[in-house]
Amino acid sequence: MKSFNPVIISKTFINSSSIKSRILFLFILVNFNPVEAQFWNFRSNLIKIDSLESIINQDRELYKKKLNESNNLSAHQSSIIDSLLLETESMAFILDSLVLVIENMTKLDVSLISKQNSDSSIVFCPDKVMTEQVKCLQTCSCLTEEYPSKISAGGLRVIKEGYNMAVVSRTILRGSCWDFINKVYSNAGYPNARRKTIYKKKKGSTFASPELLQPGDWVYHINYSYHNVEHSAIFVCWKDYENRIAITLSYAGQNKYTPGKYGTYDLSGIYNIIRCRE
Repeated sequence: MKSFNPVIISKTFINSSSIKSRILFLFILVNFNPVEAQFWNFRSNLIKIDSLESIINQDRELYKKKLNESNNLSAHQSSIIDSLLLETESMAFILDSLVLVIENMTKLDVSLISKQNSDSSIVFCPDKVMTEQVKCLQTCSCLTEEYPSKISAGGLRVIKEGYNMAVVSRTILRGSCWDFINKVYSNAGYPNARRKTIYKKKKGSTFASPELLQPGDWVYHINYSYHNVEHSAIFVCWKDYENRIAITLSYAGQNKYTPGKYGTYDLSGIYNIIRCRE
């Protein structure tokens, strides 16, 4: 019978543990797959790339949005600039017209008071400057028949102020025809207290005293060319004295956004005449 040897048993155990460790190491080494490890690394990188691409796409969309907003703003500003350029051109045209009028103002003042009769009354007929700017004034009978009308100093100021508002400054005064004539008279220095009525009849009566009219007179008449309505105007000159056809300055009324305008009217229906009080 063999005897029990502790030393031999201990060595055998130690040798057995060492073999197991080696076997475990070999097992891990054999089962290690570098390709699979690389796959997981590659997948992780793909996730990171997708995340970056998403961020880039968001930034790209934001940039496109801001670019579109910038383009819209630029288009709006371009439209404003175009509008300002048109207004500048319009203002340049008005300034050129004003320069022309100013250059001829002295000539206009002289020609409006064309001569004086022995009784010191002033006579009036539109001059070249006025007829070039207002074509219908070329039909005034005083230009062809030497039939100028007497005019007072106040009437002359009214004629000049009406011309300035209608042609030079093209003043817009929205309201009625009465409002426009009232403004012309006031600007000329003739408010309500400095006006007088020289003729008054019932509406619808025939105007039988054309010799009463002077340029600058404020006339109330029936507008036979527009539904026979009542109308206010400034008498400027006769076109056909015998048939009571005249050139007047008036405003269309009805709150229209237009300046005063010269036109031809039948004044056989005048029922009221107002004149400047000196």
